[in-house]
Amino acid sequence: MSGESLVILDGEAMVRLVRAAAKLAEANLGSYAIIGGVAVSARLGQAHRATADIDAVVDDLTPPPAIETLLDVPGARADPTGTHRVLIDGIKIEIQATDPFTLANLDGLTDEQILYVGAHRYALESATAMTLVAQAEQLRGRVALLVEMDARAFDQALRTLAERDEIAAPERDARLEQSLARAAELPLEIAEISADVAELAALASSHCNPEVRADGAAAAILAEAATRTAAGLVEVNLTMTGDDPRVGVARSLLTCAEESRGRVLDERAS
Repeated sequence: MSGESLVILDGEAMVRLVRAAAKLAEANLGSYAIIGGVAVSARLGQAHRATADIDAVVDDLTPPPAIETLLDVPGARADPTGTHRVLIDGIKIEIQATDPFTLANLDGLTDEQILYVGAHRYALESATAMTLVAQAEQLRGRVALLVEMDARAFDQALRTLAERDEIAAPERDARLEQSLARAAELPLEIAEISADVAELAALASSHCNPEVRADGAAAAILAEAATRTAAGLVEVNLTMTGDDPRVGVARSLLTCAEESRGRVLDERAS
């Protein structure tokens, strides 16, 4: 969701939800609104209860059908539990279609049904735009842990390389590949977190007091540098494994971090 209002939601669980919401916003759904737990958290400015999925209401008159549109989103697949649900990067997106109605359309409905229909239409027509940002204090501790784990994994990879002649030939290539892959997975996660931090810094910088905007720019630059370093380690550690898709993921994360840093510097220059 985008707009003038910026809401920062703390908590590690909100990161995947907000990332899925961002893909929802980019899906060209036409008129839509996020409702349910994520929407309430946005209004309160904090996660008010455990929320593991996203509920949204769309205008049924806007072609093409929302589910059909969402299935074209990268990382999306059909949810086998219902035709009105889609999974985006593992997050369930549930779509409720609505269209304008008159009092005559409500004839024969129970009070509960009228409330359901009216509430969803009202949610769509009264929704206000806002920018959602997920941040987690836990990320700092997570990165510190990952750095330690990465150092141990790298040491193990070096030992495996040094002892490769002592490994039985049928197992040698698999052991080397496994060791180097582990040494790549950890910096890849560091790169993902760093890219998220760069994006957060860019958003915060564009909404913060101008007197501290330079701090936001510094944070974006440092986060981009961390992403670049971690992505470089991924490539180096996977050199022996051929065309590994994780290299492409690392490069994509670096591109995102570079774009975040660029936005901050462009805003400062304008």
